[in-house]
Amino acid sequence: MEREQKRTQVAQLKGTFTTAKSAVVLGFKGLTVDKDTSFRKSIRDSKAQYRVSKNTLLRLAVKETAFESLSEHFKGATAVATTENDVVGLAKAVHTFLKDNPGAKLKGAILDGKAVTLGEFKIIAELPSREVLIGKLLYLMQYPISGIAVALDAIRKQKEGAA
Repeated sequence: MEREQKRTQVAQLKGTFTTAKSAVVLGFKGLTVDKDTSFRKSIRDSKAQYRVSKNTLLRLAVKETAFESLSEHFKGATAVATTENDVVGLAKAVHTFLKDNPGAKLKGAILDGKAVTLGEFKIIAELPSREVLIGKLLYLMQYPISGIAVALDAIRKQKEGAA
């Protein structure tokens, strides 16, 4: 890779890290092309980016960003997944990939500006989707109102039966 290509790639990576809210560093030894392709698709579906790059370029790109602490994980075969919005979607995609591919491993992660451990990452990945959580919240907000309506209807029927 020529020096100018390296500068361009570092600039692109730095732009990605500057705008990202979350980043996950993965090791992927022994990964087949089919598995990598399906993982890339799941990452795209969660509106995130996935990049395999040289560790030196990654170290240069994270300098002076919120992800500088991840540079210690840039050793060996390294890939980085980043997202600007859906942290849980990224965590779910990575967690599913890690379960299905024992050769891959989570090296480090910063989700929503906070470094997380493997246990915390797993908890976040197992959260219900945003849509499910909104549905549950709406149900819980509606439930007391429907309970009052049922109780008032029962009182009305009771008074009609007494009359």
